[in-house]
Amino acid sequence: MWTTLGNPESREAAAQETRQRTYIRGSIYDRDGVLLNSSEKVNGDRIYHSDYERAFSTVTGYYSPIYGTTGLESKFNSELVSSKSSDDNKRGHDIVLTLDADLQQAAYNSISNIPEGAAVVLDAQNGEILALASTPTFIPSELEENWADYSQKTGLFLPNAYKSTFAPGSDFKIITACAVIDNGVDSQTVDDQGSYTFKNGQTITNYDSRSFGNIDLDDAIRYSSNVYFITKALEMGADNLHDSLKKFLLGEDIELDFTTLTSNLDFEDNRDEVIGSIAFGQGKTEVTPLYMAMACQAILNDGEMIKPHMIQSVTAANGTANKDYEEADEPEVLQKVTSPETAQRVVAAMEGAAEHYGFDYIGPDGWVVAAKTGTAQTGTSTNAWIVSGAIDADNGNTPKYVVVVMAADQNHDGIYYKDSVDQIYDALVAYDAEKSSDQTSD
Repeated sequence: MWTTLGNPESREAAAQETRQRTYIRGSIYDRDGVLLNSSEKVNGDRIYHSDYERAFSTVTGYYSPIYGTTGLESKFNSELVSSKSSDDNKRGHDIVLTLDADLQQAAYNSISNIPEGAAVVLDAQNGEILALASTPTFIPSELEENWADYSQKTGLFLPNAYKSTFAPGSDFKIITACAVIDNGVDSQTVDDQGSYTFKNGQTITNYDSRSFGNIDLDDAIRYSSNVYFITKALEMGADNLHDSLKKFLLGEDIELDFTTLTSNLDFEDNRDEVIGSIAFGQGKTEVTPLYMAMACQAILNDGEMIKPHMIQSVTAANGTANKDYEEADEPEVLQKVTSPETAQRVVAAMEGAAEHYGFDYIGPDGWVVAAKTGTAQTGTSTNAWIVSGAIDADNGNTPKYVVVVMAADQNHDGIYYKDSVDQIYDALVAYDAEKSSDQTSD
């Protein structure tokens, strides 16, 4: 049996417990200094911002002397209960997030009526996560009195926006579309008669069994043709499709500053029906909403996938900043997923799809929205998605923001949640105007 003296993990746990009895727990703030989580005395109750408590609960998590920690309270527990201060009144590190409190609240409000949902907002230029909302949520300040109820709710402390994975459905076609172009199988149209039958006799239909006749890539994205993407996936072959999808880091663990993103990509034994299902976002493919936001950002950004981040700073009580979380001069590019030419073609097709969905009016003059819906069949229910981005067409088609909304285990298709996306864009317009005003005044 390990002893505290011999076991490094036990020693660290003991040290943390000592610090927790010594330091006032540090605070967590939003990007503009809105105080979200704080403490007033050593081992005292955690205080949460009453206006934003539920919206942030699945990100910042909770601290409880009885039940421990989750979320950022857990990830950064060591920093929150330690510092470089030599004062008698010792305080832990403070953490500032890239999240905007009002955007986080708007994102949460947009999905609050979805039992299992997620909403993600990314700054497409620098990878800052501006909102990361999940449902179900909880009230951290009432955790201990409601523990019996909370502990019975499956997935309550496993945030859907970045920890749980889901079948993406047709929004995944924006990734497959890059593979279609990059592997040179995009020149010929496909005769879409509404269904595709594999050699084993399995038949896949388009949504509502719709047929589209001779269609090209643009129409296949606009109308979401399963038949087109199955045909093209088999034409390019399993190895080429696999290699193209791996460029998007599918199936890889992606280490971020607050979590590890996971996804699943399984070609099994390269059977035709498996390859075809992967091409339109089903099979065993599973991703997080944050991952789909990253994939969309990469396509909007001429094929460069920027590493998302949510920690703006971690600062000790004496003002010393942790250099591991200093803002970089340039955003970190994780991967070149495709060429600028391919990315621009896919974005143009997504803009056509967004217009088809009715997104053409969103934002100030000059903003154009690119989007793709998804409806993944999961037995008796569906995962419904909208993956979208705002582009400033008046300033060199510069990508501005990415918005993703996902509703799991529902009986609706993706477009049903357009109102949720609209709400987030309305909040983004106000956020962008305020940010532009601040930059002008500076």
